[in-house]
Amino acid sequence: MRKVLLAFLSYLKYRNKKFAHIGSNCFFKSIHSQFKNTENITIGNNVYIGKNANFDAAGGIEMGDGVVIAPHVTFYTRTHYYDGPSLEALPFDNKMVCLPIVIGDYVWIASDVIILPGVTIGRGAVVGAGAVVSKDIPDYAVAVGNPAKVVKFRDRERFETLLQEQEPFVYNKFGHKKAKIVQ
Repeated sequence: MRKVLLAFLSYLKYRNKKFAHIGSNCFFKSIHSQFKNTENITIGNNVYIGKNANFDAAGGIEMGDGVVIAPHVTFYTRTHYYDGPSLEALPFDNKMVCLPIVIGDYVWIASDVIILPGVTIGRGAVVGAGAVVSKDIPDYAVAVGNPAKVVKFRDRERFETLLQEQEPFVYNKFGHKKAKIVQ
C-alpha cells in the first residue's frame, strides 16, 4: 500500500513537469526531491537519483548515461552577480549568472555533494561525500573535499573493459543488493 501511495504522490508532483529529455530506465521522481526549471534538464539512460536531491536548472543540467546520484545532492546552475564594473547594488545586484552543469557517463556523486554553476564532471568520475564542486573534474578522477580536489584516478583500462559488457550499469547488473567487503 505504501508503494502505491508514494507512486501516486510522485505522479501528482511530477505530472506537469516537462523535462528536456529523459532516457530509459531512470529512477528519480522522489517526492522528496526538488526540480526547478525542468525544461533545462536532460537525463540519459539508466540514471538513478537518490532522495532529497535539489536541482536548480536555470542554466541547464545535462546528465549522461549510467549516472548515480546519492541522496541530498544539490545542483546550482545560477548565482548572484556580485562583482565587476556593472555591479549596481551590495552585496549583489539583481542580475543572475546562469551556467550549465554537465555530468558525464557513469559518474557517481556521493551523498551531500554540492555542485556549483559552470562545472563539468568527466566520464567515470567519482565525487566523494560532502564535496563542494566548484571547478571541472576530469574523466576517471576521484575528487573529495571542500573545495573538491582530485586525489586519484580510476583504472581507465578496467573502466573501458567493463563499458564493453552488455550490461555495465550497476543496478541493472546486480540490483540494489550490496556485497560486504571486509578488509
